[in-house]
Amino acid sequence: MLDNVKKIWKKELTKNQMIDFIMSMDEHFWIREDQYINLNILEFLERLPLRVLHKVFYLDSTIFVQSTGRFACSVTNMHQNAILIFPELFDHLTKINDGWAKAVLAHEVGHIYLDHKNSNDIMETQVDADEFACEMGYLDEIEEFLHEQKESVEKGVRLTFITNYYFA
Repeated sequence: MLDNVKKIWKKELTKNQMIDFIMSMDEHFWIREDQYINLNILEFLERLPLRVLHKVFYLDSTIFVQSTGRFACSVTNMHQNAILIFPELFDHLTKINDGWAKAVLAHEVGHIYLDHKNSNDIMETQVDADEFACEMGYLDEIEEFLHEQKESVEKGVRLTFITNYYFA
């Protein structure tokens, strides 16, 4: 473990080593306990570029945390970020290859990667995080997720931007 930490400090980790580091964190024991959640999170992390993994999970000290609420959200304090996994998303992660669950995770990682913690424009941050999820290969899944949500102005705006992204 000490060798892995030294490699991270020197930024010499390969993508697989970075994923191993993330998955081996004590805070992620609940992910390792369920084979389907473990598989879904591994597949999700493998899709993210090394630069994103390094910034979000190492430099920004992000962890996945089980919590109560709806779907997921990212929260930040001065020393650590957390992506809160709410029961609805947790249930989807227990299924084999649930695409929109990973799209929601990509959206939340996008908030952290794009440093939205100081932004006052919530709609802009939502659209930016959706674009990040699309860039990570989850365009169809984030669109499917949004279509399943109740009608709202936010949903309409986000779907419009996703459609524009698709045709761009």
